[in-house]
Amino acid sequence: MNDKIIISKGTELLCIPADRLVYISADGNYSDVVTLDGRKTMVSLQLGQIEDLIGDQLEEGGNNFVRLGRGLIVNTDYVFSVDVARQTVVLSDCKGCYHSLSASREVLIKLKAYLEAIISDGKVK
Repeated sequence: MNDKIIISKGTELLCIPADRLVYISADGNYSDVVTLDGRKTMVSLQLGQIEDLIGDQLEEGGNNFVRLGRGLIVNTDYVFSVDVARQTVVLSDCKGCYHSLSASREVLIKLKAYLEAIISDGKVK
């Protein structure tokens, strides 16, 4: 995936290679964009607006990005573990990037099923 996600609003502009975007979390009317190098950048867009941007800009490449409830969008390429009982999802590249995030049990059950469906369809890289 060599596409970039471009987030532009007012005086802000972010150009992020899609394969380097790990997750986006909601923070009220703002969102925190977290990249592979650990940078967290706050942008003045709501999570739904960023979700729309990803869908518009990446088309099929946007399938790697999954909305988890009201608070998160994750890049499924970085999902290392899903623990429904502990209500956590760990995102990692197994090199230096590691993020443990909380999510609801229901959302994690759906994420786990989604990832298992991808694996059974043979779509894993």
